[in-house]
Amino acid sequence: MEITTKERSNKKEQKASNKLGLILGAISAVIVIMVIIFTFLRTPEQITTMLTTIASDLQYYFLATHVIMLLSIISGLVIKKFRSQIFIGFAIFLALSATIVSCIYAVIPNIFMFGLILSLLILFSVQKKLDLSFQNLNAFDIIFGVAGLLFGFWYLHWVNDPMWLNALLYSPLGGVNCPTLVSLTAVFCFSKKQRFNVLELTIGTFTTYFGFFGIFRLQAYVDIALVLCGIYLIVRNIVYTIMTKEQKILNGQIV
Repeated sequence: MEITTKERSNKKEQKASNKLGLILGAISAVIVIMVIIFTFLRTPEQITTMLTTIASDLQYYFLATHVIMLLSIISGLVIKKFRSQIFIGFAIFLALSATIVSCIYAVIPNIFMFGLILSLLILFSVQKKLDLSFQNLNAFDIIFGVAGLLFGFWYLHWVNDPMWLNALLYSPLGGVNCPTLVSLTAVFCFSKKQRFNVLELTIGTFTTYFGFFGIFRLQAYVDIALVLCGIYLIVRNIVYTIMTKEQKILNGQIV
């Protein structure tokens, strides 16, 4: 009787989780479409001017976000017990920061995009469904994760010359799409317990889209890093989901 009750409880939880996932997926899909539409309402020249202005106006703030990123990575690697919480906090900080900056400069697509990511991060964090403890990673997780963090920290665009040096200090991390998105993607490349498909797919989709957008509309060829990291996160998530479902079928959890 106890086993039956537990199974019923698990099935109810699974149904509720699936229903929530469908709702969040539908909302995310609508916002993704809205963001894509909004990005074509301005010319590439207008977008370039806007992003360059943000990077210039807030360069000392972005210096601070670089420091926060370094501190988060170092403390997360050293303090293993709180590693997951530290990187979750860092991800929330990036999304919140980018949302606020987007509101200040009235960057409409970014307000919707980062607002959505922030909401999903907080929701799954409150539900304790996020795990960024860096366990059971394979070589590709590490490669794409490290590459994403590197390009997010040292984003070679939107800063003045000498670009190689200034990007290390002032690239608009936590304010502009590309360095922020690729950093978020990198953080989730280090996650293995994927119980938040909507969040990963949303981040991966935005990252991939803005990677292509930057390359073909803004001639920001460094955005190839976004395309590669975004596609990897999406493909990994889909493969994991399929494998998990097949395993449940084999175990008799899904009929």
